[in-house]
Amino acid sequence: MNSYKELIRNAFKAVVETPSYDLNIIEKYFSLEYRQYVDGEELDFDGFCKHMKAQKLAIKSSLIDFQTMVQEGDIVFTNHSVEIQTNEDRHALIHVIAEFRIKNDKIIYCNELTRLVSGDERERDLGSRQ
Repeated sequence: MNSYKELIRNAFKAVVETPSYDLNIIEKYFSLEYRQYVDGEELDFDGFCKHMKAQKLAIKSSLIDFQTMVQEGDIVFTNHSVEIQTNEDRHALIHVIAEFRIKNDKIIYCNELTRLVSGDERERDLGSRQ
């Protein structure tokens, strides 16, 4: 069985924590069939790319801390937090519970709930901002 937990870790480091937007890196980890459901919003692959561009415009730095990660077959569940610093030097901590599905060694599906633990209310939509 593949270690899809490592795939998720690598994808977050390369796509989320890296301050620049790179479509080639996104395509390395995410399927063109990708669907994301986050806090009542639905994003397809193009919507996810817009979401990542919007995050890169708003965020100076982000750091992911996976507290729990469990794999069952091609499904990975995570309980993680994201510490961010915006370009305006605001800080926020976001708690995320997520289910990822993998197909052909790429992330094809994500269903997540996010919660702003601390920080400015303007960061509340960072999980789905486009």
